[in-house]
Amino acid sequence: MDDEGQATSEQEHLDAVSDTVVAGIPTYNEEIAIGSVVSRAQQYADEVVVVDDGSTDNTVQIARSVGATVIEHEENKGKGGAIRTLLQYSNNADGVDSLVVLDGDGQHLPEDIPDVVEPVLEGDCDISIGSRYVDQEETETPLHRRVGQRVLDYLTLGSSGENLSDTQSGFRAFSPEAASRLSLRTDGMGVESEMISEAADRELDLVEVPIDVRYEGVDGQTHNPFKHGLSVAMFVTKLIRDRHPLLFFGVPAVVLLGFGGGLLLHTAYLYQTTAAFHQWRALISGFSVLTGVLCLFSALVLSQVRNMVTHIQ
Repeated sequence: MDDEGQATSEQEHLDAVSDTVVAGIPTYNEEIAIGSVVSRAQQYADEVVVVDDGSTDNTVQIARSVGATVIEHEENKGKGGAIRTLLQYSNNADGVDSLVVLDGDGQHLPEDIPDVVEPVLEGDCDISIGSRYVDQEETETPLHRRVGQRVLDYLTLGSSGENLSDTQSGFRAFSPEAASRLSLRTDGMGVESEMISEAADRELDLVEVPIDVRYEGVDGQTHNPFKHGLSVAMFVTKLIRDRHPLLFFGVPAVVLLGFGGGLLLHTAYLYQTTAAFHQWRALISGFSVLTGVLCLFSALVLSQVRNMVTHIQ
């Protein structure tokens, strides 16, 4: 390597060393894994901050004993509330170049922190998402979870327009700008999807980087997978309704008007050719057309309101 190349390499190393990375870990009853996760994360971050969301076990004591900065919620607020606390902590701290968030149950590998934060530190994006599926042909994710995650991926695409492979990944890195501009409302598990929608609205750049995960031996499934997925799906559906009312109400309107109109024409045709009046067909078609008109009216009005609010902001 020539002198110029060596100097460039040394400068890049010095720049990397000078970057300040804070690792944030939202937790709820994670006493089994939190000590190991914090200890390993400390090898790749300048500070590890644990937000304990009202745990009733020894999570707080263990996290403090291994050197983490612990912020306690007196009562359980949900993952969204814990993420907001981490973003606020990062905004109030001096000189933080990136906040990286990972789960405290041991599923995420702290060894992947450098890969997740690198695009943010290099200025390539505002939010980096550690994906379990990008550039990977096989995955250890159980089939039923993967099916549910794909449904949520498509719903998130509808709310944000961002086509990502792993919208529900909780392993993410944020630039200072992203941490300060994200405005999160949900307290629940839908926070991952809301962050993506918020980032799209605020024109923040997102990238995905491949990560590894552990499922075997991880005691971190606090929520029932079905209930968890259903609650997130309902939340993302509400996001689509609020952010894209023309899409949310317009598509059902077109379907209902098409179905009702077609059925009405067929009913009229049968009456014309056979002199038989099918009242149930007429009632169903009339109800479909009326509902379709109401949906179309709602789509147009709410879309206009959404555009007015957007211009005001």
